[in-house]
Amino acid sequence: MSEELHGQHPPEEHPAPLAPALADEIAKRRPRKVYMGMWGPLEIGVFGAAMLLLMGAVLFYLLVVGPSSRELERSRLERDRLEVELTSARERYGDITNTETQVAKLVSSVEDFEARFLPVETIGKTALYQRINGLIAAYGLVNTNGPAYAPLEPQDVEQANQSEEERGRARFRSLFPGLYVTMTVEGPYQNLRRFIREMETGEGFVVISSVELSPSETGNQPQRSQTATDPNDPNFGLDAAQPTPARGRTYGERVALRLEMAAYFRRPGSGALAAAEPAPGE
Repeated sequence: MSEELHGQHPPEEHPAPLAPALADEIAKRRPRKVYMGMWGPLEIGVFGAAMLLLMGAVLFYLLVVGPSSRELERSRLERDRLEVELTSARERYGDITNTETQVAKLVSSVEDFEARFLPVETIGKTALYQRINGLIAAYGLVNTNGPAYAPLEPQDVEQANQSEEERGRARFRSLFPGLYVTMTVEGPYQNLRRFIREMETGEGFVVISSVELSPSETGNQPQRSQTATDPNDPNFGLDAAQPTPARGRTYGERVALRLEMAAYFRRPGSGALAAAEPAPGE
């Protein structure tokens, strides 16, 4: 009571100081946390997982998506190419339904060509002989070499032990039998051009494969002096050339023409040949 009256407070009690050794031991055992900013263990783990996913996406694009895209582009280009070829084939051959129909169309086309443009072999050969000789005489040409005739067998006929000349003629062989002709004639250039045009545009199917022109070095004397009288002679119908008086010749006035050509005829036993032959008794 007397203390309260006089305004005195009791002295504060302070904890006793710890021993130095005990204070050091407590400081060592206290857990310590190092501040690492925003990159904590959780953030580092999430970032690592994100990088792995990103690398996986890049590898997936490079190994899967990229090759697939290139393959798709190649397939599109191939599709466009095939569509163009299909359109071209339809325009050329029509709508192809099956192999049998297409083969029938091709066979029909061959037979139609054979019936319309190719003569019978026996008749065609005789007509060819007479045509060549007649044109030589009509245009005043001089036959200096040939005509030489050689048969052309169809391609389905195999020929063994062929000579060098026969192998050279093999490039003219086709589905149809034919006749290979080589000849050299001389005359004015204008007449030679008319001779070639008549051979190309005349009856029958004649293919001129080689034309060689060179200045003539021979005189104006004709080669033949008699007319062939045998109808089977290739020179049948060629009038005998009359000798002409010798005169000076201008260089280039006459030109030598060497022709290489082939004529084709109908196949033996074909439907077109049977239709062209007259019936017995006609």
